[in-house]
Amino acid sequence: MSSHENKIHDENEKNQQILKNDRLNIPILTYFWQSSPLAGNRNKTIPKFIRSIKVFEHFSDYELKLFTNFLHQRTFQSDEIVIEEGDNGFGFYIILDGTVDIYSKRTKITEDSTEQYQQFITRLTKYEYFGELALLEKQSVRNATAISKGGSTLLAIYKPDLEELIDRYPVIGSKFLLAISLIVARRFGQVTEELKTLKEKIQELESKIVPTDF
Repeated sequence: MSSHENKIHDENEKNQQILKNDRLNIPILTYFWQSSPLAGNRNKTIPKFIRSIKVFEHFSDYELKLFTNFLHQRTFQSDEIVIEEGDNGFGFYIILDGTVDIYSKRTKITEDSTEQYQQFITRLTKYEYFGELALLEKQSVRNATAISKGGSTLLAIYKPDLEELIDRYPVIGSKFLLAISLIVARRFGQVTEELKTLKEKIQELESKIVPTDF
């Protein structure tokens, strides 16, 4: 089963000019996402929700309200694939409600066969996010698979949305790019710390190994 984002990507290839000129008229986005601006009560609750995410703390209330107009909202069923490893990526996702599990492909080699399987990496919940590199890289390839667990509601912003945001509201666009950069920096910081801890554990184990003379 292909991912939801991959379906959007395929349609995007057929509608590149539309994608540049009018993000709200893309058939696939109209079908899969509520692509009209988040109006009514949601126009009040979504900015308040985003305010609770630390990387957006430098946005003013007015800027968050405008930023909300560039988001898409959709509810995913349990076990539905949001993004799939190896697919082209062009969206950044924030979990409004529910749970999303992250998996990575691994290969198990035995004497008789080579088997691929999905290894569980982490579980993301409300206020957490994923897919940020897709907005920064010119040609992004997903390095993990995200699957909705028990049903989830996500907010998404795509590259065309970001381009329009920067064009219409450059200050807000710059602040959002800064927020994405902070997310990436924190991800790398976490990886660095994990590698440091792993190295220390390996050194500790090596120090406990007693050489044996034969």
